[in-house]
Amino acid sequence: MGIEYWLWGDIPPGPIKATVMSNVDSLAKTIMRYKNPVLLVGSQIAKIEESTGESIVEKIAELAAAINADIVTTSSRVVRELDSSGYRKYWIKPPLEAVKEVAASNSYDLVIVIGFQYAYAWLLLNYLKHYVPHIKTLSIEPYAQPNATWTMPSLPLRVWYKNLCKLIEKIREHIKKLN
Repeated sequence: MGIEYWLWGDIPPGPIKATVMSNVDSLAKTIMRYKNPVLLVGSQIAKIEESTGESIVEKIAELAAAINADIVTTSSRVVRELDSSGYRKYWIKPPLEAVKEVAASNSYDLVIVIGFQYAYAWLLLNYLKHYVPHIKTLSIEPYAQPNATWTMPSLPLRVWYKNLCKLIEKIREHIKKLN
């Protein structure tokens, strides 16, 4: 029996842990079930972009446009890239305030997290998991997040980036089928 990723001290013992979504098609179908998603984008997205050599913010804007989601960020770099890509459905707010506002507003049904330091995303997702259980969470970070409802598996950055691109492609395919 192998040790599960969450047994390495990530979460206190208990029954609530993330479901690892390694099938991109299933992940796309899961996202499509929600009508009011929001993407929380952290400043660490710049480090991911430097490591992959790809424009992750551009992909995030494509994902947000495909699922009609708001983007929340405090990163000036993310804001500049969103402005240059023409995506205007974003707001600037510190992550903890954004999570509290999302929790209080009841406007959103899915929170998608990307670009945070591991421990900070862990805390944001933990808050949502325990204090706002009716809102589902998804981590599309390059590493698994045990406090999300669903998480992508921990993957090398190149493989993770390919999966992110496939995810956007699959969502677009599902939208075409619906129309």
